[in-house]
Amino acid sequence: MGQDIAGAAAKAFRLLNSPELRQPARGIPAERRSPSTTPQAPLDLGLVDYLDRHYDEVITHTRAMTDGNIPVPRQRDDVYEMCTEALGNADQAQRLQAQVMLERHRLEHAVRLGDVNVVCKEFCPGCGCLGLMWAPAAQRARCTNKRCRTPDGVASNWTLARLAAQKVHQTEKWRRNAT
Repeated sequence: MGQDIAGAAAKAFRLLNSPELRQPARGIPAERRSPSTTPQAPLDLGLVDYLDRHYDEVITHTRAMTDGNIPVPRQRDDVYEMCTEALGNADQAQRLQAQVMLERHRLEHAVRLGDVNVVCKEFCPGCGCLGLMWAPAAQRARCTNKRCRTPDGVASNWTLARLAAQKVHQTEKWRRNAT
């Protein structure tokens, strides 16, 4: 499972890190801008910050799993492969934690690329149905099942981190029960 998740996350990371996507979008508000007295930055600074945060998180987590004795890969895209290789030496709790992180990154990268359909393929943590839709304003997955509501009567909302944890723990439970 970890290999597939890491591969999908790495593929999306490579695409996000491509020179075409790093160029600033015209006519779209940027997450971080230069002051108006200076020319526009040649890169999409919001995307650069996003990639740096995810890269640093994988490095930090992988070093924690391996007691810090792991070299940083030369290519930023290889960070997920490095993490997957380190999973082989990790204990069960560390492995699950890393898989949740990789799954969350996969979901976040896909949503960042505009593929919000990945959310629709996940099970709702509240009711277990496949009725999730992406709510861009809230940056959360919303369940469309009318019976899956909060005590206030509002539709249940889930973060990508919660969806990732649900998927990894459910897959682990199925794996344990299958053997």
